[in-house]
Amino acid sequence: MSHKRQDASQVSPELDEMVCDLIGYMLDELADGGDPGVLTCVEDADGVRVEASFTDDGEEACLEAAKARIAQSAQGMAKEGLGPIARYAIGYVGGVQLEDGFADAVLVSFYEQGLTDEAGVPTGYSAYVLFEGAGEGDRFAWADPAPAGAEEPLI
Repeated sequence: MSHKRQDASQVSPELDEMVCDLIGYMLDELADGGDPGVLTCVEDADGVRVEASFTDDGEEACLEAAKARIAQSAQGMAKEGLGPIARYAIGYVGGVQLEDGFADAVLVSFYEQGLTDEAGVPTGYSAYVLFEGAGEGDRFAWADPAPAGAEEPLI
């Protein structure tokens, strides 16, 4: 069930949960030494969720394929029982420029219908989670999510 947000620039509990689930899965894969590839997660207004992984090409090509799938499926995915997309997230592994150089991070882009910036313009957002020790199990460590900026929505 979808909840109305008081402030259209704030992420709903449903989108927050979906983004956290995506980040959690990616961190688990990295801790185990896996390569999660580019992941997408979409939901309709009824909470039907469809996930997909893109791993058969280079990272940039997989990211473009993930974005295209979301944009082309904005009206839903009948085969999967998904109505029009209400919210989405895309996650992948990359690097973030910090003051002292590049650091490994899980990068996530996300958006939901009705999410706008302060001017009322539909706006998607992005965040990153720094990590180190991929494949080292219990020595794998990560930081809290940090904002990475606004993005053009795909739907």
